[in-house]
Amino acid sequence: MSILNFLKPKKEKRLVSENDFNANLVKHYRLATESLVSLRDAEIEEEDELKIDYFFYSDSLLKAEALQIELQNIGYIVKNKVAPHNKSAFVISGRTTEVRMMHESLSKWVAEMCEIGYKHDSSFDTWEIVVESYIK
Repeated sequence: MSILNFLKPKKEKRLVSENDFNANLVKHYRLATESLVSLRDAEIEEEDELKIDYFFYSDSLLKAEALQIELQNIGYIVKNKVAPHNKSAFVISGRTTEVRMMHESLSKWVAEMCEIGYKHDSSFDTWEIVVESYIK
């Protein structure tokens, strides 16, 4: 019966596999911990709230647009554009609302971003806490 396999609809290959998602989650949890240590050294405490710049990559304009809409719906600033290094990839980037700089809040945010990316088959790539405008 394997001769008839060509009649089955092809399963679309995902950009982000479940293994990629899990590895990315571990990476971003580690980065969150490291970031909080650096913030404490800069005298930014748990009760302080800062915004975060974030970046996703997608291999489809439709996926990028769906991701953009979801991020806008939670109040984030979002833009998407063709990736400069690869004309068939899209960069979705923006800035969050304020996030409390404590371990629980930042870990929850990281998990949500990884999950949203996975849901839209887009890679949650990098993020950076915005501290230059913070004045205590």
